[in-house]
Amino acid sequence: MFLFTINIYYMPDPVFKEYDRNQATFLPPSLDELIDSTHMVRFVDHVIDQMDLTPIIDTYKGGGTSSYHPRMMLKIVVYGYVERVHSCREIAKAVSERIPFMWLAGGQRPDFRTINLFRKQRLPDGGIKGVFTHVMEVLVELGLVDLSDYTVDGTTLQANARRHSAVWKSNSERYKQSAIDRIEDYFDQIQHLADLEEADWQDRQAPEEADEPAWTAAQVRQAADRVDQALTAREQHADQDGGEPAGDEPLPSTKDLSKARTRLRWITEKEIGKLSKYEEQLRILGERNSYSTTDPEATFMRMKDQSPFDKLLRAGYNLQMGAQNQYILGYSLHSNAADKVNLEDHLDGLAFTPDWLCADAGYGSLYNFEDLDERDITGFIKAPDNHRKPKPYSRYAMDYHPEKDEYRCPQGRRMPLKQTVPYAYGPDKQRSTTTRIYQCEDCSGCPVKDDCTYGDGNRTIQFTTALEDWKQVMAKRMAEGKGRHMSRNRGVAIESIFGLLKHNDRMRRLVMRPARMVDVEVGLKSIAHNIRKMRTDILQKLLDHMMTAIHVFFKGTPQMT
Repeated sequence: MFLFTINIYYMPDPVFKEYDRNQATFLPPSLDELIDSTHMVRFVDHVIDQMDLTPIIDTYKGGGTSSYHPRMMLKIVVYGYVERVHSCREIAKAVSERIPFMWLAGGQRPDFRTINLFRKQRLPDGGIKGVFTHVMEVLVELGLVDLSDYTVDGTTLQANARRHSAVWKSNSERYKQSAIDRIEDYFDQIQHLADLEEADWQDRQAPEEADEPAWTAAQVRQAADRVDQALTAREQHADQDGGEPAGDEPLPSTKDLSKARTRLRWITEKEIGKLSKYEEQLRILGERNSYSTTDPEATFMRMKDQSPFDKLLRAGYNLQMGAQNQYILGYSLHSNAADKVNLEDHLDGLAFTPDWLCADAGYGSLYNFEDLDERDITGFIKAPDNHRKPKPYSRYAMDYHPEKDEYRCPQGRRMPLKQTVPYAYGPDKQRSTTTRIYQCEDCSGCPVKDDCTYGDGNRTIQFTTALEDWKQVMAKRMAEGKGRHMSRNRGVAIESIFGLLKHNDRMRRLVMRPARMVDVEVGLKSIAHNIRKMRTDILQKLLDHMMTAIHVFFKGTPQMT
């Protein structure tokens, strides 16, 4: 006989927490209780409460209705950028729906137009730079940076501009000259048809030499007015005399005067407007070679993340940015895509002067080396490697004989000094030095001529002595001590910031225009980056101190046996 035991288990019914959406509360909940003590919004609130907002407050005019307080407006804008909420509509929506924004705004609900006007009217005129500088001062007070080291680099940002909106300087100059040629041809025809003398209507001679100044729109307009007066006098004279000549010279016919009047109308109604347009384009261009009609302060350039197979230039800005310990300490926007020509202006815009500066080879130029030395800044800049020959035939691999001031090529042939030529450099070519040129006496019959020399003539070497001296100085600095450390960590210090801004903050293409608003956009995202990293580092330091204290406590406690 078999006995079986059967165990029966009963599953209990699920239990739910009581839910009543209409449950009344004795006291309304406080937003402050819903926000953690280490929340980012409290950190932003504390940092901005310490700021002096006088530059922003001074932009307000007296009278009228009351305005939202600029401190509150700045808090919600900065916190929006910290949370990567960049749209004014999204910030206005968050102020009404998200608890941290509601707490930060104190229950006030500015609409998106008010937020956009604050960002557009209050921050550009010195406001954003003041906020950025104050955040940098907080970093110094907390010991996160000391402003002694400065690593600078540049990147390109695509402007908020239409791709096919380029105005090229070469085209503007060509179109302007074509308009001037047509105007001069019309004036010649008018003079022939109306039998006018140049002294009767023209107060300047048309330029005949290439170096003479060309016609301007104002001068053409003055000449057109004189022609109009001369034609009117001719027409009145023809009406009074009934078309009969007063002397031996025949008067122009009514048909010729009508043709002259038509050509004058072509000048005044078409050509003067075109000439004015081209003059305005050249004025906007200045020293640039292009600009965008959508954003006239943006220049067409290649983006650094652009495919090499994509030959189309894009309107953009060159962002120069410097950092220490991955904190942004300075930024500036430029229209020239080359980094080396922007370093001086970038340093002029800094609120401090660093002791050491590290940069890549794109900044290596004789003027930058001398400029850093004049500013008492020790530079660690890799010199540009501009020799293209393979190593056996490079200038640096050839033997130099100082007693004869000549080089010897790998085949043993002499390369004496041929000549020294002046070399002008700097922003306005205001500085000058000399370039030394060495040339081989005879390269004919050389078995390695095709590898050593690209041209048909003899091998030539040229260099600037002052630049070569600076190259040796920079190489020695970067080989040891501070220079070795900064040059090795250059990519970590600044390149990582570009990656965060472009990928996480979506700053590959700008949202605002023109340049004054681009400066605000870059400034707000730089401030947001510094605040995020500041909070992370402070919490990490607090955690490290807590772990150290716990370790010391347990180390001093007697062990239980």
